[in-house]
Amino acid sequence: MRLERAWILIAACNILLLALTAMVNDVLAGWSVSVFLAGPCIIVPALYLEPKRLLACLAISGLAADTMLPTPPGFLASLLIAGAALIVFTRARLGAVRMARQAGFAWLANAAFFAALTVWAMKQNHAGGTIFIERTAVDFCLSQAAVIPISLWFFDFQESVLAFAGLTARRPRSAEAS
Repeated sequence: MRLERAWILIAACNILLLALTAMVNDVLAGWSVSVFLAGPCIIVPALYLEPKRLLACLAISGLAADTMLPTPPGFLASLLIAGAALIVFTRARLGAVRMARQAGFAWLANAAFFAALTVWAMKQNHAGGTIFIERTAVDFCLSQAAVIPISLWFFDFQESVLAFAGLTARRPRSAEAS
């Protein structure tokens, strides 16, 4: 697999997804709802990239995402790296990683990242009132409903970008063993 330069393209795809999410949130702001779609950003890098390039890809993606969120620098970057590390360490036990399973991982990762972001927001704002909880619940449900179809599109988009650049991607090592 020729993925020496692929981490740059995957990082660019991640930044594009996060920027599109920010633009959608700008449109949804009038209705006081938002979506959070960081989960799909870790799946393809964790399954295809070697650890050094994975770290670079997710650090750049996460730092770019941190500029779009009201979080301290490195907050989302550390979440992305931790989530990807969990996938990398369990990759041998995952078995064949097909598109539906990738979308499931993205759904779980998105839920975990959303929970971490919510805990951070509650500590920063000392929030916990009814309106905060209702808005968080609505945002969570909307984000989780959107993450599966968007992640399926996003995984195909990443593979298409890699193919267009002439970087042939093959199945992850765990899928070849099956």
